[in-house]
Amino acid sequence: MLAGRWINIVGTDADRYQDLAVHLQETTGGRVHLATEDGRSQPTLKFNAKRGLVIIDAMEDRPGTALDILVQCRKAGKKQLMYAFLNAAHDSTLEKMTGPPEISGIFYQDDDYDHIAKGVLAMFDGDLWFPRRVMNRYLTSNTSSHRIMLREHELLTSRELEILQLLATGAKNTDIAAELNLSVHTIKTHIYHIYKKLDVSNRTQAVNWATQNL
Repeated sequence: MLAGRWINIVGTDADRYQDLAVHLQETTGGRVHLATEDGRSQPTLKFNAKRGLVIIDAMEDRPGTALDILVQCRKAGKKQLMYAFLNAAHDSTLEKMTGPPEISGIFYQDDDYDHIAKGVLAMFDGDLWFPRRVMNRYLTSNTSSHRIMLREHELLTSRELEILQLLATGAKNTDIAAELNLSVHTIKTHIYHIYKKLDVSNRTQAVNWATQNL
């Protein structure tokens, strides 16, 4: 059991996980902290010298937001913390863009509380908690230009991800600017950063990357 160990659940409405928090406390023996993410500051996490876990709401309706939160949490530099996503959709963009060693597991929208508790205990025991297809994808993927590693300088922000998805539809810079209510200059700056992070040199290569990975 996880006596004295912290499990943090982070989301825009953390109170919705109150029942899950109670279940995890009862079944794992760990202490659970609900942290609300407001988009303006780093979520407040609880941890001690023991191994801890941060479970981040996947927020599938806001592409890239969960990854942004992960980066914010990792900036704290607490090596004893593990990370996982909760409420993810099967075969989603988030699932394709992340994996070990940056996170230790993914819980899905159709996972029940007992399954989540089992996964939490497994991660504290040092195991990974991913479906077989996700592990197969991770093990066979190209680790250079065809996969985003979750290091701060390489990670696409939610805005960059949004722009990349629009690029993949064939939208022009002016179309993207109008869609996102941004200037064309700002869109060009974002696209420049996207190219650098994906290690590509032009629009076609970026779109090809998006087609293969998103």
